[in-house]
Amino acid sequence: MSLPTPGFLIAAFFQVCRRFPGTMLCVILGTIACFALIENAGPSDSEEFFARNWITCQLGLPFLTALVAYSESKGWSEKRGWLLQIIGFLALVGCWFWLDTKATDFEWRILPQYLALMIVMHLAVAVAPFLNARSVREFWEYNRELFANLVVGAAFTLILYAGLALALLAVDNLFNFNVQEKAYAKLFVLLAGIFNTAYFLFHFPPAFAKATAGETATAPSFAEATAGKTAGETATISEPAYNWVFRNLCKYILIPIVILYFLILYAYGAKIGLEWSLPKGWVSSLVVGFSVAGIFTYLLNFYLAEEDNSVIVKGFKRWFWWVVLPLTVLLFVAIGKRLSDYGVTEERYLVAELGVWLAASCLYFLFSKNDNIKFIPISLALFALFWAFGPLSAFTVSERSQKGILTEILERNGRFENGKLKPGTAALTEPEQNQVSSAILYLEKRNVLSELLPTPIDSTLLEYDGLLNWLKIGEGANPKMNSLNISAINSSEPLDVRGFDMAYKADLLPKNDRESEEPGYFFSLSDDGKMLEWRETKAGKSALIETFSLNPSIQKWLEKMDKTESYTHLRLPVNERTIPFYGRRGTLRFIVQEVHIEVDGQEKGWTIAMAGYY
Repeated sequence: MSLPTPGFLIAAFFQVCRRFPGTMLCVILGTIACFALIENAGPSDSEEFFARNWITCQLGLPFLTALVAYSESKGWSEKRGWLLQIIGFLALVGCWFWLDTKATDFEWRILPQYLALMIVMHLAVAVAPFLNARSVREFWEYNRELFANLVVGAAFTLILYAGLALALLAVDNLFNFNVQEKAYAKLFVLLAGIFNTAYFLFHFPPAFAKATAGETATAPSFAEATAGKTAGETATISEPAYNWVFRNLCKYILIPIVILYFLILYAYGAKIGLEWSLPKGWVSSLVVGFSVAGIFTYLLNFYLAEEDNSVIVKGFKRWFWWVVLPLTVLLFVAIGKRLSDYGVTEERYLVAELGVWLAASCLYFLFSKNDNIKFIPISLALFALFWAFGPLSAFTVSERSQKGILTEILERNGRFENGKLKPGTAALTEPEQNQVSSAILYLEKRNVLSELLPTPIDSTLLEYDGLLNWLKIGEGANPKMNSLNISAINSSEPLDVRGFDMAYKADLLPKNDRESEEPGYFFSLSDDGKMLEWRETKAGKSALIETFSLNPSIQKWLEKMDKTESYTHLRLPVNERTIPFYGRRGTLRFIVQEVHIEVDGQEKGWTIAMAGYY
């Protein structure tokens, strides 16, 4: 086998660009955006611009590829195919404006919707040429080819990156070129973006057109095209569907692993039956995850039984859906318990919907005479769209559910009237407190608490602790725990560093790491949170220099706390947030920026988290 010549590689690249113009344009634009993000790391307007470009181009890769596959399957002319690509690219421009990374709902609504669209677009690549009556066998062969190209292309990309990165490292060390770390990141982006995508698209299954009504098909079928046959020949496959890699992957790795997963879940189900207890909520996620792994194995194994008569191969295909069906019952019991206790959230909605999809898939393959595996990607894409968009989307249903839980409990306890929340005195039961806390946290994250609050709105009521305190249920939720928050009056105040040689920014958290790989000084809290530890790293080892007691300063702050409230927030001047430490090795001054203290009245202790400057 001879290596490809540079001329062949260039011709292959332009061949890919001509067949998939929109996809390659997205690859190039996305690579440029990644280069800009690597070069200008840090929050800025340009970072937001390039980040939006990159995620839009990522969506365009499968979307525009699916459009090409669809137009080729219809036998459209090249001009008509280019027109479809242009329309698809204009749709991506609209997505660019929708994918506003600075929007308040980007994290909890837009980003999940975007991820759902990504799944749908990748599934579209799998089914786009087969939205007609073509055979299931051709559909399977087509997707097997896609999967093989994806794996081989990823392997080649990683090997090529390792080789070029080592060459770059050698040149840097031998000739002192001072190659920056960014160069390695850019190299990976270049190979993973342009090379890997071009390789995958160059080996994309060949085009084949659909015969019109009343005519004889003149274009080769996928099976004929992949076997190198011309139009009109008998559609036979010259090679077995499974080479030794696929055969061993399915028979000796994937099938045994999936069987092990199912044995674990069935053992857990038996444990639940013997103890007569409800399953834990997270078991539903395990059922979904293991079932998805099993379905992937089932698809790879779909035609293996024709070439391999082993019991494990035939038995897996025959009994797979019968094994999955009882597990969906376990899933519904587990997620049903969570829904009844705490209502609907996007994650629980997703798990419940995937349970419905699993049940529907089981029933289809158990009772259908066709066993058309196109059902899996098409139905999954429809379920993903249903979850992400529309009046019954996960976001709409979840928000309605959490508002309903909150208002129903508070109205029952005299804290909701005329569509608005109000303070009350009635005690809540522990389950009610947990449900109210969960609902408030959910609604706070989505910035919808203001709809339930009287006007004018105090800004502290838009936060979890402030709202519980106002409703007079925060103290009841944890009567022996008080919270104290301390912050600066002015966030832009100057820092007085006169008389000191160096300044360090420090974040002190409970049980934070006491090891540092960077040479020099650093600070940490003791295990009980009552001592400040001054440490130094030398030769890769951390050593304790001195310790200082935090107790005097904390006691002064606690004296300012309102003991009748469960939550106190103080804004103090810089002199009241400055702690001097005098030690044998030197003098420190800690200027506190933020402090959070949880006081346990029962144990007369506290936990503390601080951030500031030394």
